[in-house]
Amino acid sequence: MVDLKEGKPVSSSSSSPSSSLSLSTMQIDVEMWKIAEERAQEILNTIQPICVADRSRNEIFAYVQTLVRNRLGTEVFNFGSVPLKTYLPDGDIDLTVLTPQDKEEDFAKALLSILEAESGESNFHVTDVQYVPAQVKVIKCKIKNIAVDISFNQMGGLSALCFLEQADQIFGRDHLFKRSIILIKAWCYYESRILGANTGLISTYALAVLVLHIINIGYPSLSGPLAVLFKFLDYYASFDWGKNCVTVHGPILISALPDITQTEHHEVVLNEKFVRECMESYSFSTKAVEANGRHFPVRYFNIVDPLKHSNNLGRSVTQGNVQRLKHAFTLGAKKLKDVLTLPRETMGWKLEKLFGNSLERNGKGQRLDVDEPITAFGTGRSEVSELRGDCERYFQSLVYGKWFHGEPKLWIPQGQDTSSWDTVNGQENNFYWRNVNGATSLQNMGRSRGTGTFIPKMGQQSYTDRFGSQPRTVKSSPSGSQS
Repeated sequence: MVDLKEGKPVSSSSSSPSSSLSLSTMQIDVEMWKIAEERAQEILNTIQPICVADRSRNEIFAYVQTLVRNRLGTEVFNFGSVPLKTYLPDGDIDLTVLTPQDKEEDFAKALLSILEAESGESNFHVTDVQYVPAQVKVIKCKIKNIAVDISFNQMGGLSALCFLEQADQIFGRDHLFKRSIILIKAWCYYESRILGANTGLISTYALAVLVLHIINIGYPSLSGPLAVLFKFLDYYASFDWGKNCVTVHGPILISALPDITQTEHHEVVLNEKFVRECMESYSFSTKAVEANGRHFPVRYFNIVDPLKHSNNLGRSVTQGNVQRLKHAFTLGAKKLKDVLTLPRETMGWKLEKLFGNSLERNGKGQRLDVDEPITAFGTGRSEVSELRGDCERYFQSLVYGKWFHGEPKLWIPQGQDTSSWDTVNGQENNFYWRNVNGATSLQNMGRSRGTGTFIPKMGQQSYTDRFGSQPRTVKSSPSGSQS
């Protein structure tokens, strides 16, 4: 994996001590910022991922994984906000199934039949199963009342997951990046209704990159998630989307594309070398991707994907919604500025009012993704939460996906001792990965807590080479499956 030292954060000593924190034209006493950030954390405790919700969502993933492995004989991985630990209580679960490229339709129909058969028969309460046969094929359903989207061969999601998890570890500060994503996502979704690519608005990955941009160029001055939220609103409210494009390192002129090196001069945490190495490590190429070329498609809201510069993450935003977004950012910045300039006696409850919809929906001791009662907002207590992800497992999933599709140049982390990788030839010729010594030599990565992700011995043939274009089924295939 990428050496974390390449993106070493600016030390706290690099910024001169000051009695106030400057954001835009606003000067606020450091003590007031501390009080505001503490209240923002109380709000975050109500809407952020909690361990009991993690367990519920992991059980759903394990259930689908068992169905896919046992009935279709292939693998499914989770990606997006659930493994990244940035989901909201209303957030869905994103899964992707590995299939031969020319058999996605067959596998989709087979899985659709399996899930339809599970409706009313499983303790997981599978409902509302539907198939969307778009360019990116998706099966949508609800499992235990949580929305689940199952796509096919969406390896870009695994690449993004690895990159964002590593960025969070580099920024540090008790997961400043992830906590900022959660707070800003809650404001966008519950308070302003501007989140959702399917409605011509911002996608969650695009939002994460917008937040990444803010932290990367303003890291020393950002005291916490609330400071990131204010800078986010103030910065993008005045951003000239007609002329400029957002990158991780700073804004660039659209007229300068495809050259994305002409950014404004900022002292950044994630430098160009680090991002370039991430591209080399996490990129995944397919014939479909290669056919799209390297041209950046300019739209009305332009955000360069840090891992694939020809991918415009803002392409979902329609022309009419650009003004809606700018208006929401402008109004949000004004409201938050007004709150932060109030006396400390009233600032706290005004900040709660700013997140009124979020607290109304999730702060009364119940969450959509948890069956049992939880701690309500305002009690002075909070549920146990763990925002650290499992970067090693995510990377293992990505490596397996590359192997599955027969990628000729399979990248292994420098220093990785592959002699400790043991392949166990189990039933139906699956190859399960485990580490005999219990830990790997990946730099700065904790021991994997993954459950069952399998990595093949690299000397073995890929899935596609072994089985050709014919799907392999274990047990009898449903009637919708074609072999």
